[in-house]
Amino acid sequence: MRRVQKYLIATITVLAMSTAVGAFAPGPMASAATSNPAFYTYQAPGGASTAGQRVIALTFDDGPSQYTAQVLAVLQRYHVPATFFEVGYEVAATPQISRMVSDAGYPVQNHTWSHANLATLPASQYQHQIGDTQHAITAATGTTPNCIRPPYDAFSPTSVDLLAGFGLTTMSYSIDSGDWRTPGVGAIVNNVVGAAFPGAVAGLHDGGGNRSQTVAALAQIITGLEARGYSFVSVCGGRSLPQASAVYGFGTAVASPAGITSTSPFTGLAAAAGKTSTPGTSSYRMTSADGGVFSFGGAASYGSLPGLGVTPARPVVGLASTADGGGYWQVASDGGVFTFGDAVFYGSMGGTVLNSPVVGITPTADGRGYWEVAADGGLFAFGDASFYGSMGGSHLNSPIVAMATTAGGGGYWMVASDGGVFSYGNARFQGSMGGTPINSPVVGLAADRATGGYWMVGADGGVFSFNAPFLGSRGNAGGSDRFFAISATDQGSGYLLAGQHDA
Repeated sequence: MRRVQKYLIATITVLAMSTAVGAFAPGPMASAATSNPAFYTYQAPGGASTAGQRVIALTFDDGPSQYTAQVLAVLQRYHVPATFFEVGYEVAATPQISRMVSDAGYPVQNHTWSHANLATLPASQYQHQIGDTQHAITAATGTTPNCIRPPYDAFSPTSVDLLAGFGLTTMSYSIDSGDWRTPGVGAIVNNVVGAAFPGAVAGLHDGGGNRSQTVAALAQIITGLEARGYSFVSVCGGRSLPQASAVYGFGTAVASPAGITSTSPFTGLAAAAGKTSTPGTSSYRMTSADGGVFSFGGAASYGSLPGLGVTPARPVVGLASTADGGGYWQVASDGGVFTFGDAVFYGSMGGTVLNSPVVGITPTADGRGYWEVAADGGLFAFGDASFYGSMGGSHLNSPIVAMATTAGGGGYWMVASDGGVFSYGNARFQGSMGGTPINSPVVGLAADRATGGYWMVGADGGVFSFNAPFLGSRGNAGGSDRFFAISATDQGSGYLLAGQHDA
């Protein structure tokens, strides 16, 4: 707990100001060298385009910590941008976590070296508290912060001017989640959703104490705000659209040299069976959150949601090909299923209240059924897909992000963002990364049908193999690619990794 009584007074003052101002038209936009701190999304660097829009920004303070990866996993699951304000000595202690956040496309900004009170900090200490934190974040992420969140939300006109000398905009917040008090999940949700207004900046925490309540509340905050018509933006930089595809092949899998851009983030990848019309290139498809489908290597296109003029109620999060490659299914985070080509609709969770969003879809061996898997480990079977068990209702250290099936469809594995693996039916547990520190959260899983093993991929492109041949990875390759899926080729002796970067 780093909060003090002075912080409480400052927070009350800020909230009173934001409530009054938020009810009226936006005020003038602040610049990077201003004597006025930024409380709203449109006042942040690059935020002018959001003025007057029904947007909100989620921000997280006091990390990096053991909870940062869990927060990041929820944000990525819902494709929600956010901004992280990190403490310098924590960055220096665990730079790999800050790099993970940055590599995932989330801005990492300054929160002083040791959570100092800037309203009372002597000017002689600014080089250490501010300058050293700038250096630590730059060394860890390769990007220099352009914003600072004052600890305790304590600042003065003098401190704001001193911070501007470092090229930093003072970025306060207009909604206090109160999560630092650990008041309970419901209270945190209500504090954010109940106080939301267009242009608000919500203050939450991923460090500085036990943040399990924040992690548990985050999905409810996101869905609650979406239900009220809000969309999300980051402040002080971050991911931009459009996104450019980045696919890499290993083993017998060969990625197409043709890249594409999308005005919606890419979210799914599926290798397609059948012959390719592009010699030497594997056949596969990708999907984006708006339901767009992109075909490579001669894989036929059978349509997409934008092509039909359909806007999904929730983002499309997964793609699966039929056995002969003549069709495909898409699944959205609310469990809705969309079919194209020879893919048959066998049912869905669309329209049903879910405890946790769906994160993927996997077909049976004969293509006459499929499973949907949710982030809480819940498993839903349709058509001839058999239910062998799930993690629904069980405690998870990290959310489920993907599943894969055995060769005959008599079992399946689930993988969590921490690399933990859960096996059911005739799927044999071959090992996992659970309990082992990893540089980046796991985002995908693919089965090696020849060996009964599997591969998993992290957001940095690192591949972990278990009773399956290691064929290569993009881990430590550098660059700005953010990976989201792995798919084994139909030959079973190669895999494709799918990522994206700012176009």
